[in-house]
This record gives sequence, structure tokens and C-alpha cells, in this order.
Amino acid sequence: MEIDELFLGITDMIGEVTDIKWIDMDFGQMDSDQRPPVGYPCALISIDFPQISDLGNNVQKPKVLINVKLCFDYQGETSVKAPPNTRIRALSYYPIVKSVYKKLQGQRIGTSPMKRTSQIESARPDRIKILQMTFETVFVDDSAR
Repeated sequence: MEIDELFLGITDMIGEVTDIKWIDMDFGQMDSDQRPPVGYPCALISIDFPQISDLGNNVQKPKVLINVKLCFDYQGETSVKAPPNTRIRALSYYPIVKSVYKKLQGQRIGTSPMKRTSQIESARPDRIKILQMTFETVFVDDSAR
């Protein structure tokens, strides 16, 4: 398996979550002060190899971290003083997060099933809510043979 196949496999799986309107590689779209020109909710994907084992004969086994940044145009109010229906609507992004998690968790895209290792939420001043999930897997890279 090569990194492009890995990326395409991940984006295809996330593409099955119909609520996601935009799926792309993470090029730092959310790092700008200006509102990014993407469809919301969106999924931005990056892939890292933080550790690589050498198996010999130009074959390696990388530990793969798949970072899925889910971005939402957040609307609503979650204060305990807000009406209950308003609070429920404000949390409507959580089912989308759960759907993406269920699409990826346990899927075998490498030599081991993907497993979520972290989930971190953040928010921007322009009310874009960002939730980043990191999944881990490994695969055998024999592309240098």
C-alpha cells in the first residue's frame, strides 16, 4: 500500500457520510484568519508516519496516524440558560462526528484495523468548531523494492 492509496481509501470512507459536504487534504485551510472557502461541515485529512520499522530488503512498516479534522459552521447556544431545544440544535454536530468515527474505527486499511487514539475539540473566533480525531494503523511499504 502507498500513501496515495491510503488517502483515497480514507476519503472514500468518509465520503459515505452524506452530511459531510467537503473532503480534502489538510493544507492549513483552518489556520488562516479569514473564513476558509469550503463547504461545511468538512473533513480535512492529513497522514503522518511518526515511527517506521525497517523490515529489510527495502521494505518498511510505518506506524500511521490519520488525522481527520472535522470543521463545522457552528450555530447555536449551549448555555444552561438557553432553551432546551436551542441547546439540542447547537449539539447537532455530534451525530456527524459519531458517524465519521463509526466509518473509520476498526476498518482495515493497513495491516491492522484503524483505532481512534485521540479526539480534541477547538473553536475559532468566527464560530467554526473544529474536532480532530486521530486514528492509528500500520501497513507494509514495499514501494522501494
